[in-house]
Amino acid sequence: MSESNGPTLERFRGCLLGLAVGDALGMPLEGMRASEIRRQFGRVRDFLAAPWRMLEAGQWTDDTKMALCQARSLASRGGFDLEDTAREFLAWYESRDWRGIGGATYDSMQRLKAGVPASASGMKGELAAGNGAAMRIAPLGLVDCLDLERMRAHVDASTRITHDNPEAVAGSLAIAYAVARASRGDLEPSLLIADTVAFVGPSKVAERLEMAGRFLEQRMEADEALARLGTGGYVVESVASAFFSFLRTPRDFEETLSLAVSGGLDTDTVAAMTGAISGAYNGLLSIPERWRNRVEAAEDILEIAARIYALVGA
Repeated sequence: MSESNGPTLERFRGCLLGLAVGDALGMPLEGMRASEIRRQFGRVRDFLAAPWRMLEAGQWTDDTKMALCQARSLASRGGFDLEDTAREFLAWYESRDWRGIGGATYDSMQRLKAGVPASASGMKGELAAGNGAAMRIAPLGLVDCLDLERMRAHVDASTRITHDNPEAVAGSLAIAYAVARASRGDLEPSLLIADTVAFVGPSKVAERLEMAGRFLEQRMEADEALARLGTGGYVVESVASAFFSFLRTPRDFEETLSLAVSGGLDTDTVAAMTGAISGAYNGLLSIPERWRNRVEAAEDILEIAARIYALVGA
């Protein structure tokens, strides 16, 4: 981890590339149970192809697609713009290169296409408590890392384009907060869960994060902890598992990502969120070279991270 305080280009690049690497590492395992992953692969430490998804080793899914939509909007508009973010999402939707689009996102894109404004397009109700916003929110943690209350407002608005649910917002806030603290160099692993819970406020997301903290304190076996926290698409589960995976080995990007995908089920999203936090905390060079070189569109991702970094004025 870089020791200097304040945002650094290395952290911004580590965050966005770490997100993509985590997504690509988890991509071929999505939907598998942890026991099946252990039986077939042991601990996964290299990219695998998913021919049934028509994706090659190192390619990523909708998680990175949508994060890059958010990042491009920030870079082109000089900060968060609700309507432009929605236009970027809709352009991706209309490209049909979905790579695993979730139900809430699909329905919200249909509403946007029909002319519903971005402020009212998000799915409501329990089915909107998925992680489809938290998975893409890291760019807002970067661009607003020096103004956390501005970040709070922007994360809330961006999340509700697709997921108009308080737990979805809480999960997005948790990921963005961790990314912000990591990218500006003042994240303290031993305090992260307490700090995040205080920032997010009362919610099921906060309660599950506190559970993850107890499991870390108890030195519970990682497989058992992830099974208890849950690794499905429910945002309460997957955000807690991402935090647990990062905090288990906060200074070891490779071990952290390997653990994140070992829990099964929504492997790409858990690992994408984990990779964003770990990459921001440890910096670009903490990502193994074999992953940096083989992940899809690495140069484009590094370039857009640099454009977002330039907006911070560090």
